Amino acid sequence: MHMYPHNVWYVAALAREISATPLARRILGERLVLFRTASGNPVALADRCPHRQLPLSRGRVLGEHIQCGYHGAQFDAAGRCRLVPGQSEIPDHAAVRSCPVRERHGFIWIWMGDADLAAAADPAPICSFLDRGNWGTLDAYIHIACNYELINDNLADITHTEFVHPTTLGNESMRAARGELAPESSSIPRFEANLVDGGMNFRLSLTGTRPAPSFENAYRRVRGLKAGLALDFQLEFSFRAPAFWLFSPTAMKSGTPAAEGVSTSGLILITPEDRTSSHYFHKICQSYAPEVEAETRYWLDETCRAFDEDKVVLEAQQRNLECDAGDASAPVSFRGDWMGFQVRKLVRAMLAAESGQPRLLESGAAR
Repeated sequence: MHMYPHNVWYVAALAREISATPLARRILGERLVLFRTASGNPVALADRCPHRQLPLSRGRVLGEHIQCGYHGAQFDAAGRCRLVPGQSEIPDHAAVRSCPVRERHGFIWIWMGDADLAAAADPAPICSFLDRGNWGTLDAYIHIACNYELINDNLADITHTEFVHPTTLGNESMRAARGELAPESSSIPRFEANLVDGGMNFRLSLTGTRPAPSFENAYRRVRGLKAGLALDFQLEFSFRAPAFWLFSPTAMKSGTPAAEGVSTSGLILITPEDRTSSHYFHKICQSYAPEVEAETRYWLDETCRAFDEDKVVLEAQQRNLECDAGDASAPVSFRGDWMGFQVRKLVRAMLAAESGQPRLLESGAAR
């Protein structure tokens, strides 16, 4: 099997990252150059001139072509060489790989697998909620030097937030994902997870609790909150293989509908760079005050702080795994790990499907 699925749309870049200035980026271990032509169309080509192997990202965009910075050869969006300065004949094999790309929801999506399959696939249906309603959105990107499945493990197990993100997204109530709460809690937790086609859906509900600081502060600012007043909190989150996540938390006054609370939605879209590093794209979305950028900015700042904290943990974890690659001791598992195990099985099922092996999972209840 490949290390990562190929026949799927990945995020290659934030749309605002791509311009007439070539951008070098590695995706699934392959070096690419991303740019916009004069007509505004995004393009992704192999970042290697077939003449003397100079990265095309060291060249420049001229109209609808990219020009190699070594001898001036120009390539079109399909990767075909269209001009060699001072030479009328162009070799038939003077071409580079071109990957299908689409621009949607503020992202540039790329297809790294069989190009004939790209047209029939929808780039990340997990983002489709953005096509409905009015949303205030902001997005960001970070690079994390770890394998993409470690990031999946991290996102699948929300119990880590109590310890890694105590000032933003986490507190002891997240222990409910292990089936227990802190002894002093009076909340009655409900946690459920279900397999669906291509992924899993999760739901955590807590009543009469104190939510994590980011959510409590947002509710206080937007709705008003007396000191020490308990709230209801629910978190719905979804995973779609191989590494796409949607988190939708809501804090509300006890006994009131979610529409009267404060809710947000956060997309996290992971693209493997190679075996030990990943591109981490995320978008924060809120509809309770879509025209107020300060509200959206609040959520982006809170999540950026938390993701920077995750980055420190994940990169340290990857370094240990690399150093201890020869250690045969079995890892210890906690009760909260079962979600990550299911996520890994879904990724293995996708890899198996690409290699022609039987499906490993069927839809249904996860537990």
